[in-house]
Parts: sequence; C-alpha cells; structure tokens
Amino acid sequence: MSSVLNVVSALNHPGQEHPFHADAMLEKMMVLGDPVEFTDIAVNGTYLSSEERIVVNGEVTAEVISQCARCLKPVKNPIKAELDALFAREPDPEDPDRYIYEASQVDLTEAVKDALVLALPLRYLCKEDCKGLCPKCGMDLNTGSCTCQEGDDERNPFAALRSIVYDNEEV
Repeated sequence: MSSVLNVVSALNHPGQEHPFHADAMLEKMMVLGDPVEFTDIAVNGTYLSSEERIVVNGEVTAEVISQCARCLKPVKNPIKAELDALFAREPDPEDPDRYIYEASQVDLTEAVKDALVLALPLRYLCKEDCKGLCPKCGMDLNTGSCTCQEGDDERNPFAALRSIVYDNEEV
C-alpha cells in the first residue's frame, strides 16, 4: 500500500464514509534540533467528500527513532497520532492547514508527517534515571563516573549558590 488514496468513489458519493488502510514513508528529519526518523508508519481511518473537499480522519501509528536528550544514545519508541485533515483542490489563504489534492488522488504524506511531528514528546530519554554526559569530558555517566569535575567547586563561582540551595530548607 502507499500513502496515496484514490478518492473517486468518495467524490461520486458525497457524504459516504470509505474506510482505508495506508502505509507511508517519511525522510529522516530534524525536529527542534534533534534527528528524528519514523518507521513502520501505518494509517487507518475513513475519508469522505463534501463539495469537492475530502475529509480524512484516522489514526497514525509508527516507530520513532531519535536520541536520548541526556546521553545522545539512540532511542526507539512507538507513537500514535490522530489524523484529521481537510484536502481541497485549491489553496485557501484563510485556511493554511488545508492540504491540496489533484484529480482524484489524495497524498497523505504531508498530513501524516504533520500529525506525527505534533505528537512527538518534547524529549526522549533512554531511561528515566539517565545520568547523561559529563559536560567537561563527554564521558557517558551511565557507564561510570569521571574524575574531571572533582575539586571544581573551588574554581566554580556558582558553588556558593549550590550550598544555599542544598543547605537552606526554606528554598
């Protein structure tokens, strides 16, 4: 299957829902500075026509591959997104969320991409207690500890603030 729907029957029978299943492929992309790849994308839903417009409703499922926000290791997680898209033959400056279709072919690729990107969490973690990377030497603190930050408190101008936060119970 592909992400292109043939909507001839919907255009010939306005208001009648037509179920569909489609697969999609998306290129790797950067989202908020992080690399993101979607795999195993599946779309299930219905479409119908109304006055030369096609309304598509459904659910998108996929696997998202990104990187841990703390240690930068690859992270793979399932993701679900709701797909509610309106397709028209002509663009409308009043409705920038409208997608365009030609002839009787509706390409779901952009709508699927938008739905998945909007469903992404702000960040992924490889595990909740990920310690991340040492900001000085770059060592993965999940695999061991480094010694480059030992004794840095004397040179750190913010060391006094740390004692205020940890020693004062009112803060």
